[in-house]
Amino acid sequence: MSLLPFFVVLPLAAAEADAPVVLNDVRQLFLDDHVVAGMENVARTIHPAEKFEGNPVVWPEADWEGTMAITYGSVIQDDGKYRMWYLSTPGVSYAESEDGIRWAKPDLGLFKVDGHGTNIIRRRDGDEDSPNSLGYFYEIFGVFKDPRETDPNRGYKMGFLSLQRDYSGPREDPFHHGQRRGLGVAGSPDGIHWILIDNWATEAICDGATHWMFDPAREKYVLYGRTKHIAPEVAAAWKGDAWADKYFWGRSVARVESPDFVHWDLKDPASAPVVMTSDVDDPPGTGIYSMLVFPYESVYIGLVQRFYNRPGDVFLDVQLAVSHDGIQFGRVGDRTPFIPCGGVGSWDRFNNSLATNPPIPVGNELRFYYGGRTYRHGPYQGEDKGESGGGVGFATIQRDRFVSLGASFDGGTITTNPLRLDGATLHLNAEADFGEIAVEALDGSGEVLAKSTPISDDQLDIPVEWEEGAPALQGQTVKLRISLRNALLFALWCE
Repeated sequence: MSLLPFFVVLPLAAAEADAPVVLNDVRQLFLDDHVVAGMENVARTIHPAEKFEGNPVVWPEADWEGTMAITYGSVIQDDGKYRMWYLSTPGVSYAESEDGIRWAKPDLGLFKVDGHGTNIIRRRDGDEDSPNSLGYFYEIFGVFKDPRETDPNRGYKMGFLSLQRDYSGPREDPFHHGQRRGLGVAGSPDGIHWILIDNWATEAICDGATHWMFDPAREKYVLYGRTKHIAPEVAAAWKGDAWADKYFWGRSVARVESPDFVHWDLKDPASAPVVMTSDVDDPPGTGIYSMLVFPYESVYIGLVQRFYNRPGDVFLDVQLAVSHDGIQFGRVGDRTPFIPCGGVGSWDRFNNSLATNPPIPVGNELRFYYGGRTYRHGPYQGEDKGESGGGVGFATIQRDRFVSLGASFDGGTITTNPLRLDGATLHLNAEADFGEIAVEALDGSGEVLAKSTPISDDQLDIPVEWEEGAPALQGQTVKLRISLRNALLFALWCE
């Protein structure tokens, strides 16, 4: 999981409370108010990713594939092609593609079904008698190529859920009595042939839909996995709701770190700190099923798999969260889904799951692979259960365009916190081709130092030009007053 374009190294040292934000070539987004001091008549809007019209790009086809091909799993670019490991009805399957759209399922020569070659890497019914057994393997989390690994037989790593049933002992999972659960790790020279490294690398996480990232600021792998937690204020607010009392189990996300993906800082069951959980702004019964996190420019972005769980309507979609340290997260704006479930007739009707990898840059777009299903998650009890089918698709956004600050023709104003301009030119990612943006640089007393020429454009990179006579601003600390008229602002930076 090497660092890709658009993903940057974030400084760990916290700035002083009154210190200016350094504005350099790392883009400042507007998922929260980190650089915003105030807004007048400006709205924060989440921009959902646009689903590819040819979805799903992977779907079960042969009889032996069954009904499911979803991410749980990973999609990466590797040696000039796209590679996918996904959860299939038989177990773990593999596909590859030149463009990420048209996928081939090669005969890997590992497993045959009814005499037919398959793309199966690991069967769910086990291979405990095989020399290549993965021990207590139950369900794949994902695969990545590890550029830091010196052992060529471990160049690819797989994370998976290890599950030992009928267990009684000191490692029993407190949330699943009679079971031992944890992160299993396997290594491979090619991503196809796997050898067990450790079934119990950490037991601080307990269930499926576990994700990870490599954090360049810490130079460590960070795992975001399932735990259970009910905040006291949530318990109090939802008490007496019959559905939540019966079916809310406190699904939440916990966090652990490792220098090598094998040795983790916390290993004991239920020992990891919670970093994402339900809150009182969620509908009663809502759980947090998982969270995929990745560094992006000046922030860590979390894709929160929200488990909406109410009588007569149960589904899983994806919301946005943001953090500045990878530990403290807040959900974004009004929590409009970033990858919503599809409508009637769609392949991703009820249950969206995320690939365990950052979005893939394709030109000036970010591509998010996800699994979609036509059937509901339990405990839905109604008639509209759907069919037991699932596949893989993707959705995209243009660079930086997760969230905008915008105003209509009546106009609005954003005033930033103090910014130290470390570059010669201020840049905006903005949509103002049928409106206008004006920028003013203010000194500490609020006096105008420079005014921009009006901006009426829709571009991912718009250099700001100052009116004639404006002083050089590089190296100065200023506030920016940005006026919007029928315009959206997505990011700003200086270089």
